[in-house]
Amino acid sequence: MHLEFAHVEETLVVALGREKSANLPAGWRAERNKNDVHFRPDDKTSKASVDYEYRLPIPGQVAVPEAGVRFEATLSRSSEKAEYNRGNSLDPALLPGDLQVRNWRAGDRYSPAHSKSPKKIKELLQERHVTGKERQLWPVLVSGGEVVWLRGFTVPTKFQPRENAAEALMILEFPLPS
Repeated sequence: MHLEFAHVEETLVVALGREKSANLPAGWRAERNKNDVHFRPDDKTSKASVDYEYRLPIPGQVAVPEAGVRFEATLSRSSEKAEYNRGNSLDPALLPGDLQVRNWRAGDRYSPAHSKSPKKIKELLQERHVTGKERQLWPVLVSGGEVVWLRGFTVPTKFQPRENAAEALMILEFPLPS
């Protein structure tokens, strides 16, 4: 299991008694029991049956049957700036790698535009009252291991097209036919 600094911080919050548990990578949890912290496999969710991940070519499209949608990545040239919304577009030159569409995972963080710091995706979805199976399957776009797009939220400022950007990448979402 590969722990990042954020996972260690969450585990320390559990150890201090401010939270009862924290989700960790690879389906593990840190749980507080009286004065002890225990590390256990997360038995409450069957992640293997829920997780999905697909490559999204630029430009191109990919169907995500688990979420019932098709994602399309389209490029808009600088001469077409009036046709895109900067808060919902990415600058392909700023992306650290290929795009992957996947469901969000425990420990994922996201920085919507105009936010001071990254927030847990779990908390962002709770604020929007997204629950159950819908929440488990909620799509994100990842580039270079970082979540760069989250359905329903503005693109992080650091990935938005700059004034002098040659092109903008728009992510479009369509329902799959029944």
